[in-house]
Amino acid sequence: MPNPLAGRSDDLAVGLLLGVAATLACLAVWAWRRRDRRDTPAPVIGLALAAAGAAGIAATDPPAALALRLPWIAVVAGVAGALLADFDRRWRRRGLAPPLLAVSMAGIYLTVPDVEAAVVVLGVALPLTLLGWPVPFWRSHPPPSLGVAGALAAAGLLVWTVASGGAGRPGSVVGGLGCLGVLAVEPLARLLDPRHRSPLTGERAAWTALAAQLVLVGVAARVVGRADTVAGALPLAALALAGALAVALVGAAAIERTAA
Repeated sequence: MPNPLAGRSDDLAVGLLLGVAATLACLAVWAWRRRDRRDTPAPVIGLALAAAGAAGIAATDPPAALALRLPWIAVVAGVAGALLADFDRRWRRRGLAPPLLAVSMAGIYLTVPDVEAAVVVLGVALPLTLLGWPVPFWRSHPPPSLGVAGALAAAGLLVWTVASGGAGRPGSVVGGLGCLGVLAVEPLARLLDPRHRSPLTGERAAWTALAAQLVLVGVAARVVGRADTVAGALPLAALALAGALAVALVGAAAIERTAA
């Protein structure tokens, strides 16, 4: 089996160093706010991820045609940021957003044909995972979180990475966006459910979220993202999204019946 990081170890190392610096910055801000006994979460993860990731990909050379797509990139990033912010607001005390974002970044790396930026962003995301996984170390204190501004920044970085890396195979852009996985499906499922129930309710919510994220990102990266054109990828993405939402809605109802 070929090494997916072959020839990219230097780029990954740069990303890891930036990610470690971002993680330390998050911990410093969180510790300061904890000592100050503030009750609101520290919205630093998303901003640190975006800042470190942007620094890492600044030297890359995105396609010139990408500038013409800035309007739709901004729209997609805004929608993704709103979903990400909603997920973070609901689950920040479980520490779910950082590890799920790392899985999304890994999926994007495995999806887009041009991985120069994606591998750096993946390296940045991996150390930040430790802020929420395997267990939220803060427990009784407000955790580091994305926050609304951080969610928008992180989503903007993710969408830009997909758009620039997938320019050579447009279908991979659809698959790359699908790598949001649970971060998009769970908020949408709650929005569609008349009682706004979540399929992640329960003590095993973290493991359920991680397993679902691995499945959804795998489908997005290796099935949807393999299409050459947007027209070929969109039906696959729509089918995957519909299936994921159906499972989420049925699961939320089943959890409530079991609890009752």
